[in-house]
Amino acid sequence: MPLMLRAKAHGLVVTGKNLFYEGSLTLGIDIIKAAQLYPLERVEVYNVTNGARFSTYIIPGPEGVVELNGAAARLGEIGDMLIVAAYDCVTDPTKHVATVAVFKNNKLQEVRRVSIT
Repeated sequence: MPLMLRAKAHGLVVTGKNLFYEGSLTLGIDIIKAAQLYPLERVEVYNVTNGARFSTYIIPGPEGVVELNGAAARLGEIGDMLIVAAYDCVTDPTKHVATVAVFKNNKLQEVRRVSIT
């Protein structure tokens, strides 16, 4: 089964860093819901500002929050732009639809459904 994009939050801005936290990425619950992500879900994080890429998991936080925790705090700075993507194995790629949530200053701008057909 191919691994395909399931959900993506595009254009998030880092609002905080906590190097001594146990690890992970804190996302506001509003961001999680809009992008159809899940708390504790493994995600890939792409830092558009500096090119860093890493895997981690989501912890829910207050609305609008995007915080790099633990080792991830060394991979970005407050104000950096991020893309957060979740993937899933699908049985039929031709019927798969992904959710792409676009943000500006951590406020939802639009939600798109994307497919290969």
